[in-house]
Amino acid sequence: MAKKNTLKNSNKKVTAFLKAIAHSTRMNIVQLLMQEEKMTVSAICDKLDLEQSLTSHHLAGMRNSGVLASKRSGKNIYYMLASDRIKELLQLSVDILNEQDK
Repeated sequence: MAKKNTLKNSNKKVTAFLKAIAHSTRMNIVQLLMQEEKMTVSAICDKLDLEQSLTSHHLAGMRNSGVLASKRSGKNIYYMLASDRIKELLQLSVDILNEQDK
């Protein structure tokens, strides 16, 4: 019974994680952080031409679901990918889609 509960809890976490990146704006933020490594909300807004309130909302959701991590430095909060394995996951997704196109 414990194994079933663990699997159910994992499914909820995986679903929340994938939902956190399953949006074009959030994918753009993730791709930007793949290139830049860490950025402030203001820098992300400038690069992607987004409003700060909307960007902060997206960042909080991705942080809460484990996609992003944050670190305060003085007055600034820097956002970065929570794991390098996220890059691997996205590349694997692209590879799968490319295989299906063949």
